[in-house]
Amino acid sequence: MPVDRFKSTWEDLGREDPLWAVLTDPDRRHGGWELDEFLATGVKPIAAVRELVEKNGLSFGERVIDLGCGAGRLSNALAAHAHEVVGVDVAQSMVDEANRINRIPDRVSFVAYDGYRLPFADESFDSALSLISLQHSPPALQLAALVELQRVVRPGGVLVFQLPCRPTRRDELTAEGMRAGIELVDVPTPVGAGQAVTVRVRLTNVSAHTWPSGQQIRLGNHWLRGDEPVTWDDGRTDLPHDLAPGAAVELALEVVAPQETGEHHLELDVVQEGVTWWAAVGSTPVRTGVVVVPEAVAVEAAPEREIVIEARQAPHERKDGGIEMFGVDSNLVRLLFTHCGSQVVDIVPDDMAGDDWESFTYVIRRGESI
Repeated sequence: MPVDRFKSTWEDLGREDPLWAVLTDPDRRHGGWELDEFLATGVKPIAAVRELVEKNGLSFGERVIDLGCGAGRLSNALAAHAHEVVGVDVAQSMVDEANRINRIPDRVSFVAYDGYRLPFADESFDSALSLISLQHSPPALQLAALVELQRVVRPGGVLVFQLPCRPTRRDELTAEGMRAGIELVDVPTPVGAGQAVTVRVRLTNVSAHTWPSGQQIRLGNHWLRGDEPVTWDDGRTDLPHDLAPGAAVELALEVVAPQETGEHHLELDVVQEGVTWWAAVGSTPVRTGVVVVPEAVAVEAAPEREIVIEARQAPHERKDGGIEMFGVDSNLVRLLFTHCGSQVVDIVPDDMAGDDWESFTYVIRRGESI
């Protein structure tokens, strides 16, 4: 979908039915949203995001950009938590509607942009937010938007955004099927603070049930100091194929060391996304000590392996008749921000993309300028 077509689609929606285009309730088409009710729907998601940010020891700060603001629903709600909010959208018609219904014009403003480069100086915001917006952008624009958010947020600031990963038809495993044998093959130590390294693991299905691929069953990890979690959600790697009882597979997991130096424990476990970590239902995770030092450490290159990243998926039409959706593989998001020198602080499953999509909210701490 070329950017001109993408912008044209949203310009038309902004002129014809802007509130429904943002919240596509089939019963609210053709002007069915009452304005106060529409704006009130932004309060709960913003409160949930603020709680997530503060749980990770971060804050919105004073100046926040809301990317893909639409009619300003979330921008108005954000103003309760920040001094200045700037909503940005590709459609001038949406910006016009946002300005028309803006309840806090002294602290909330709106601007249109070209879909590629944000019209702001480097490091000019304390934080950035984007919910239920990037999921509608074509893949090239999604990646451009993430890089631009990184650019305009100051070092140490926070980026919070939601993106679907892939369509999902998950069948929940029983607790009896969630039994894994995890053997460490190679764990680099020491590693530098914030350094990305590869851990190799042999994973064995020790249950009596086959683990089906494509069901969000993944090897993942946590970083702990003593028994206290430092980073609960870090890397993920998928099963490459169905794994029968007794079968094993060697997996490579990309992890990012904590920023705090000293002795840490790296814990590896299996998770079925949106269901549970398997240790919670009786499976045995594995822990190993890793020393984190101030500077990056040279590590021996891991053997060549195939890496599958679903960076671009075909768009999917929504059941409610709304605009098409695009997913971005969560591994690509992790690698992108790690490459840019930022820290992926948290990745939380959410339901913002609807029942047909696996979706995540990401919390990123902007790294220092290079």
